[in-house]
Amino acid sequence: MAWIAKSMIGVFCAAILLLILTQDIQIYAELLHQFSGQKRTYTPPQSGSNAADFFARTADGERIHFRRWQATAPPQSRLRTAILSHGNAGTMDGYHTIPKWLAAKGITTYVYDYRGYGLSTGWPSERGLYQDVEAVWQETIARDRATPHSTLVFGHSLGGGPSAYLAEKHNLAVLLTAATYSSVPDRAALHPYFGRLAPFVWTRFPNRERISRLKNTCLIVLHGRNDDTMPLEMSRQLQAAYHGASRALLAEHPTAGHGDIIGFVPQLADPLLSSCPNIQQ
Repeated sequence: MAWIAKSMIGVFCAAILLLILTQDIQIYAELLHQFSGQKRTYTPPQSGSNAADFFARTADGERIHFRRWQATAPPQSRLRTAILSHGNAGTMDGYHTIPKWLAAKGITTYVYDYRGYGLSTGWPSERGLYQDVEAVWQETIARDRATPHSTLVFGHSLGGGPSAYLAEKHNLAVLLTAATYSSVPDRAALHPYFGRLAPFVWTRFPNRERISRLKNTCLIVLHGRNDDTMPLEMSRQLQAAYHGASRALLAEHPTAGHGDIIGFVPQLADPLLSSCPNIQQ
């Protein structure tokens, strides 16, 4: 019987080790598509639309696919450019509503795919995603003369990590998040079976800490009350962590879930943008 007990302990330890070593695949869902051979369908922008696709080169040599949505109206505030970071299970192909909303407000918007997602090269990692969003930031400067005080960054779910990073690093005008987390270990700790493994998660994305260090950035946090993936309490923690010189605003949608909050972003965020004192003309 002793050998059976030892075997069971060995199997259990091996399973735990496997979970730890494969956490990238669990965090970045696009990797499952790569391993299964199920490539996503890429849909290029329609001819004659206000969107066009390009590639940016990161500091470590990866090619990041991004889409630039040209503004279609005069600016309504100091904002001129925006960078959108999508969620774990999405790609930039799924983002149309928010870029069109921003374009109508006079804001040229960049949506991109992380390394390993869509047509972008490489393997996703926390450090890698920081380099990806930095490369897109450099593109906004080169193509549209973007400045920190005229740029909004948006992150949905996983995208809150690179967005909070860029907002803190460059003191950007607005950080807008939807259904995001206080940190990856915080979210991992809530797992009913493997929460105790949270200390072994090497992907951090410390959004709450970054937001606590924001200086002049206006923070807008959105969340749906029917979100069963990311607890609403995490967005409330992000708002509470803010100590900057602008404002921290939270809007909760009564019925939205984790994914469909994207469709409500214009409705929820539009009135809050007018409350950001640092972007008013």
